[in-house]
Amino acid sequence: MEEVDIVTETTAEPVRTLRPVLPVAAADLADGMAFGALAASVGMGVLAPVAMSLLVFSGSAQYGAVAVIAQHGSVWAVVGAAAALNARYLLMGTTIAPALTGSAWSRAGTAMLITDGSWAVAHRGDGQYDLRTLRLAGALCLCGWTAGTGLGAVLGDAIGDPGRLGLDAAYPVFFLGLLRAHLKDARAWGLAVLGVLAAAALVFWAPPGIPVLVAGAAGAVTGAVLGVRR
Repeated sequence: MEEVDIVTETTAEPVRTLRPVLPVAAADLADGMAFGALAASVGMGVLAPVAMSLLVFSGSAQYGAVAVIAQHGSVWAVVGAAAALNARYLLMGTTIAPALTGSAWSRAGTAMLITDGSWAVAHRGDGQYDLRTLRLAGALCLCGWTAGTGLGAVLGDAIGDPGRLGLDAAYPVFFLGLLRAHLKDARAWGLAVLGVLAAAALVFWAPPGIPVLVAGAAGAVTGAVLGVRR
């Protein structure tokens, strides 16, 4: 199997580093508003959703937790739903781990900033990741997500249904744009189609987040098998 170097820092100018990061933070701001409005609608108030966004910092896990709370589920059900929906970070973490250096606190701090958006925008292709971009994107996403949650919780009644304003579509559209940039050969197209088919087969009956996890696992396993054969 061909060995791949992992980029740990970038020498790009700050503007070049910031340019791809801003859309990620903007998407998190919009998605955070949708989450804040939803959390407020189930009786969580304003402070609880904001604290949750600051400490948990995971949209899928938080949406899952709110869904359980809305059904008057137990604390264990909330934790179980969040853990299941965040399982994809085990796959994402294995790709970043070889690049993490420094103290345990430094590595843990960087790991906390790994989100779907920061992980994707930091990818440079062929298994390479730019940690400076990842940290910047993660920090701005945390700010955008938390601020958006507060705005959504406060303005929940005025926002109404987030889907009416298109806030729920911000992240899917953003990730389609990122995906298009990586579809450079037949192998990439094949893995993308495999992920779509795996998610589509589950999306109408599996719990939210599970189709994404299965699609990611299918792509990772298939990509690994193809890499070993090559």
